[in-house]
Amino acid sequence: MRPHLPATAFAAALALASTAASATPAAAFVPANPAPVTAEAARNWRPDERVRSGIDDMRAAIVASTLLRTRATADAAPLAELGRTLESRVAAMIACCTHDGVASRHLHMLLVEMADGIALMQGAAHADARRMGLLKVVQALNLYGTMFYHSGWRALDETLEVSVR
Repeated sequence: MRPHLPATAFAAALALASTAASATPAAAFVPANPAPVTAEAARNWRPDERVRSGIDDMRAAIVASTLLRTRATADAAPLAELGRTLESRVAAMIACCTHDGVASRHLHMLLVEMADGIALMQGAAHADARRMGLLKVVQALNLYGTMFYHSGWRALDETLEVSVR
C-alpha cells in the first residue's frame, strides 16, 4: 500500500490545484511582474511641460498659503479656497494622462490621490478632516518628486499639524 501513497498524494494535489484554478479563472490571466519598478528607474520618468508647470503651480500655491505654517485652523474658507486653486490644476493634469505607459498610470494615481485630498479640503465637515486633505495633497506631491525627474523639485514640509486640538 505504501508505494501508492505518493501517487495518491500527487493526484489529490493535482485535483485541488485544478479546483482552485477553476474557481478563479481570471487569476490564470494575471501577468506576473518579473521586474518591479525600482526607485532609480522611476526617476527617469520625465513628465511633459504641462505636467511640470501644473505641479509647480500647485506647489507654489501651497507654499504661498499660510495654512502650512500655522498650527491649525478651524476656518474652512482658506482650505476651500486653496482647494479650488488646486482642483483646476489637477483636472488639467488628469487630462494629460492619455498615454498607456507605466509613468502615465503612476502619474494618474498620484493625481487621483491629490483630487481626493482636495475634495476633503473643500467639503469635509470636520476641521481635522480638511487639514488631513491638505496633508494628503502634500504627500502626493512629495511622492511625485521621488517618482519623476523634475528639475529643481523640492519636497514640501509634511510636518503639518492636522488636529485643531
